[in-house]
Amino acid sequence: MPECLRAYLVAHAPVVVALSGGTDSAVLLAAATKAGATVAAVTVETGLAPPGEAGQAAEVAAALGVPHTLLHVDMLAIEAVRFNAPERCYLCKRRMMEEVAGWARAHDYASVADGTHAGDDPGERPGVRALRELGVVSPFAACEMGKEEIVALARAWGIPVRPSSSCLATRLPEGAEVTPAALRQVAAAEAILREEVPGRVRVRVVGRSARIEVPAGFEERARALVPRIKALGFEEVIIGDE
Repeated sequence: MPECLRAYLVAHAPVVVALSGGTDSAVLLAAATKAGATVAAVTVETGLAPPGEAGQAAEVAAALGVPHTLLHVDMLAIEAVRFNAPERCYLCKRRMMEEVAGWARAHDYASVADGTHAGDDPGERPGVRALRELGVVSPFAACEMGKEEIVALARAWGIPVRPSSSCLATRLPEGAEVTPAALRQVAAAEAILREEVPGRVRVRVVGRSARIEVPAGFEERARALVPRIKALGFEEVIIGDE
């Protein structure tokens, strides 16, 4: 582990790691334990993440022997989130981290840390602004560590390297109402794709159609799954830029 990361985590202990279930926050949690920092993990279930992420977070925390708390927030109760407003990402991240920060204060933890790294562009991730406003620390970014270094640590420590994930609301057009039914439809379509397609897959809703994004070279596998995806209620399914 880089000395900068070890020292940073120790200096900010006792620390709560905002654990999403993805690789970055899992590696951060492992680093905190290896640094000897007093650490807890908190996951916020919003209904907007792909199914299974909260379970993955719980598995990571259990494997590392770290106490884990699952909080629930009805993010669709926020009108700007429900109608996919331009500031949705910022508002969602702020609401999530307010919950984590509140838990940390109530349990006498000094800091909240997240897995943002040096390669994350704040211009492309409005949620980073919310982190800074709330005083959430990002040890990887502070130590100028990018994705490659995080993945290397994950492999060295036996932590699963998962494809990048993101909020399911990003699959719907800006201004469209985000409903539980729409989120379930997208999640089900992406689950079908993951049965045959490795890596990053996305199903984006365009009206009553779905536009599928898969890694190059896997278009034919995706095409074979189109009937199953259409059966979820899409009128048309488009592969890439067809």
